[in-house]
Amino acid sequence: MAGERRLRVGLIGAGTIAFSAHLPAMRKLRDHIELVAVADVRIENAERAAREYGAESHYGDYHELLAREDLDFVDICTPEFLHAEQVEAAAAAGIHVICEKPMAASVDEADRMIRASEAAGTLLMIAHSRRFTGRYRNIRAAIERGDIGEVRYVRENERRPRAMYDGLNLGTNYWTPERGRSWLTLARFSQGAALANAVHETDLARWFIGVEPTSIYAEARITEDGAEVPDMITYTISFANGAVAAAEVVNQLPRGYPYFHMMEVIGREGRIRATDPIQSPYLSADVTGIQQPVNFPALLHVDQAYVEELSAFIRSIRFGDPLPIQPREARGAVELSVAAVRSSQTGQPVALPLTS
Repeated sequence: MAGERRLRVGLIGAGTIAFSAHLPAMRKLRDHIELVAVADVRIENAERAAREYGAESHYGDYHELLAREDLDFVDICTPEFLHAEQVEAAAAAGIHVICEKPMAASVDEADRMIRASEAAGTLLMIAHSRRFTGRYRNIRAAIERGDIGEVRYVRENERRPRAMYDGLNLGTNYWTPERGRSWLTLARFSQGAALANAVHETDLARWFIGVEPTSIYAEARITEDGAEVPDMITYTISFANGAVAAAEVVNQLPRGYPYFHMMEVIGREGRIRATDPIQSPYLSADVTGIQQPVNFPALLHVDQAYVEELSAFIRSIRFGDPLPIQPREARGAVELSVAAVRSSQTGQPVALPLTS
């Protein structure tokens, strides 16, 4: 990319995922991209992101950002219930989009995003960061080489403490449309852990097994006081070739519980297991609870993955490289996660593909 002008990017949504992952990745790629504008409904967040990361403008309305004529692409880091309208607006403005996972809040919205981008001839990539994480890329490569034979079983356990971002000192938190209540806990904005977290697991299961799912059975629970949507879910997926995937995802464990993943992939001829050790040599406890401040940044799935995904998107814009994750793949993860919600609500398995 040497000698090329820097691509000009606008950021829509300056919350936790932006400050913890996307903005630091942009800074690392500053030889290739230039952050020129930030938009967030919390104008103070937009102003802070612009100031700290060198953008020339900030807005309280993303439409103002998209009205600029100097953007090569936008990075959307808002909640999923906003993704469809924002991607459609960006496509209408002729602007390429990289968008945080999950792709959308529903399959219909995901389809709208695909149609809008295809009609406009703009690129749309969903930022499934685990596709760019060392451990998962190594697993995928081993599967492609045939190291473990045909994949028959995939399982991932993901456990998050409710204070997951505390050790990063981001200076911001989740958007709270009601006093003291995050959008992630409110049914009019979120469907809970199935999309907020477990869409990672549904995407990885599809990626590793490599065939279409036929059904899913899920159970979910609300453990957080005052929440309206589940913060834990467990599910089992059946695939067309007889393979099975399962996951347990919990995101409101007590303060002090280490952020943890365990992935296991079993094939006909072998298995792969990857897990997070407790990587925090520093632990403190006071009246606010237990802190493990170096644990989260040290885990294997963070930091470089966001640089890698953004770099891949830049190459697609500059050189026409194929997108490493196509929108229809991200749609498949949404479909599975939405089906998991439906199953957890009805207590019955849900057949795939979804018919409505």
